Amino acid sequence: MKPAIWLMLTMLGLGASSGALAGAATLDAKVDNHDQLIDPALQARFESITKQLRCLVCQNESIADSNAQLAGDLRREVREQLLAGRTDAEIFDFMTARYGEFVRFNTPLEGKTLAIWGAPFFLLIAGAIVVFRVTRARSRLPLDDEPSPGPAAPGHPGSGQR
Repeated sequence: MKPAIWLMLTMLGLGASSGALAGAATLDAKVDNHDQLIDPALQARFESITKQLRCLVCQNESIADSNAQLAGDLRREVREQLLAGRTDAEIFDFMTARYGEFVRFNTPLEGKTLAIWGAPFFLLIAGAIVVFRVTRARSRLPLDDEPSPGPAAPGHPGSGQR
């Protein structure tokens, strides 16, 4: 490799690594030793958001309560997005786009959510209507034990013919 290209690649590598270090230093300046945000308003938002996101490993815990490695990664992602100035809705949209609606404990009310929650009630009501109509129709039918009105058919017991 030519020395000029080698020098240029080295300079690019040093520039990129110093930029990443500067970004990490800025992130570290806004977070204390216990991984809490120094700004109390941001910390409150962080806690609220992490309590509303489900741990994909534990599934019954929020990422705020979970000790799984993935939950730690998700908390770190939420913290970075808060520091980048994103709104709560943008963070939820990002997490939902990346991990699916399952990541949220409180899914937004949409058409498919209504269908999922409404289908059992609809089927229950439809079943009750079917049971009501069948019961009503059967109650109008004559009982088998009752004699039929009119003359007895020939060859039938009680007709007198053989």
